[in-house]
Amino acid sequence: MTSYVDRQQKPKLGGRSEADMRLKNNRLGMTIFQISWIMVFLALIIVNWQLRFSYSEWPPAGVAPFDPLLPSAATLALLLSSVLVRRGLQTLRRNRAGAFLMHWRGALVLGVAFMAIIIYEFASVSDAAMATQYGVTMRLMTGFHFLHALAIMAIMARVYRSGAAGSYSGDERDSWAVEGSAKLWYFVTLAWIMFYVVLYWIH
Repeated sequence: MTSYVDRQQKPKLGGRSEADMRLKNNRLGMTIFQISWIMVFLALIIVNWQLRFSYSEWPPAGVAPFDPLLPSAATLALLLSSVLVRRGLQTLRRNRAGAFLMHWRGALVLGVAFMAIIIYEFASVSDAAMATQYGVTMRLMTGFHFLHALAIMAIMARVYRSGAAGSYSGDERDSWAVEGSAKLWYFVTLAWIMFYVVLYWIH
């Protein structure tokens, strides 16, 4: 015979199990997305290499190579932003909502700085470079990455607003939005590092 206590506990245990399964599925889905979508960025890198091998020299004659100074600063800002995102997630897990918001806010500010530099770099491509595949592929790759960073930053901004409203606790089951957006931002960081090396350092 089932006692009253047993009947009251079953829904709770079932709900917890369901939440665990949902979290597991979310993490699996995110992993599959990250692996599959990074292939798109790798494909753009392969296209860049194929085009550069069609020229006798890279950058082509008469075209100055892209200056890595500002992109290096942008890369540093993005890396620091990812560190803050990681720390924000860790502090949320420890029920330190104020620290989470502080780290997340810093990550957003650094993300905006990164995108501002990328916009400047995109707009500064010379006419001589744009007359060749050297400039065209640079704009294609940076523009493609920028759109992803912009979309994910919008998600992170929404997470910040929800966090400020007290929507998340230290329980990972009810804060998937924070973990998910953090993993998306790590994806943006990894994708940019690959582009950065190919565009500014490999000649």
